Amino acid sequence: MAAPSIYRLQILEQLLACKSMYLPQIRCSLPLQCHPDYASVSRQANDWAFRFLKINATNAAADKKYFTQWRTPLYGTFVVPWGDSRHALAAAKYTWLITILDDAVDEEPSQRDEILEAYMSLASGQRSIAQVPNKPVLVAQAELVPDLRKLMSPLLFQRLLVSYRKFVGCYSTKVDEEEFTKESYAVHRREDFIVKPLLNFSQMCLGVELRDKDLESEEYLRAIDAMFDHIWLVNDIFSFPKELRKKTFKNIIFLLLFTDHTVRSVQQAVDKANAMIQEKEQEFMYYHEILTRKAMESGNHDFLAYLRAIPAFIPGNLRWHYLTARYHGVDNPFVTGEPFSGTWLFHDTQTIILPEYKPTHPHLQV
Repeated sequence: MAAPSIYRLQILEQLLACKSMYLPQIRCSLPLQCHPDYASVSRQANDWAFRFLKINATNAAADKKYFTQWRTPLYGTFVVPWGDSRHALAAAKYTWLITILDDAVDEEPSQRDEILEAYMSLASGQRSIAQVPNKPVLVAQAELVPDLRKLMSPLLFQRLLVSYRKFVGCYSTKVDEEEFTKESYAVHRREDFIVKPLLNFSQMCLGVELRDKDLESEEYLRAIDAMFDHIWLVNDIFSFPKELRKKTFKNIIFLLLFTDHTVRSVQQAVDKANAMIQEKEQEFMYYHEILTRKAMESGNHDFLAYLRAIPAFIPGNLRWHYLTARYHGVDNPFVTGEPFSGTWLFHDTQTIILPEYKPTHPHLQV
């Protein structure tokens, strides 16, 4: 994130003084979908995950409430709203697994490579749980993998392993964040965003067998890149206050401030990121329409069913970011289940949103 030193100092001063931002409306033309069994699936997945999360025995009820309001399983039922309850539960458990993994490698950076290597070897069957470090995320992985092997075809499970290897490899790679450009950061985020293997869950839930040439076509790869650019851009906007508190400057807001000389403030960076989100939705839809037309013309019914399913990732990811206590705090009255916009006041534990001032009452118009 190279910038002339004088500008860099000014940017850092601006960031350290930042106490709020205006969260604009993040428009999405795609309809939100959700698995019909989301409530029971969420309860089951939470009960499973509680065994692997850091829950203080003296404060168990409060900790469980907090983790429940992360609404992690809901993410799986939003982006993969297909299949029966077994499929939905597997996707919901996976969303918990990758959340626990993400936190584990962040909290124990010195053991990152060891955790990731063990995670991968458990998935591939090269090692058993007795042969890896005794860590909750690895125990969870060892429990979930046999279920996935039963639910997925051998070909699909091998594709899942390939997607595992890609994000594990990206996690393990040492990157110089100072050298990121918008383009290189996008490439990095597409691969290190650990929800990408959920594409395989879509295929599992639909019961389709896709050809390699369909998944390797230029139009498909461009559509998937645009979709995951949308996903990580949304994540970067909502995680910005949290990362600002932690002073971990790996985020599109920081990157735009340090590399784009047309961006002079945090708000301009937020607005530009939002504009990029809109562009990525349009880009995804452009390639998605091409793929859909070709699949219809060729009678490629399995690929067509898959193409009709994957747009759920975009609105599902977006809506989840409005709902989770991971970014907004527990029992937050501003979290209503619907999207919100307004002035976001940064607080250590709660998202505080001031809506736009609209003096519609007649007593306020005098």
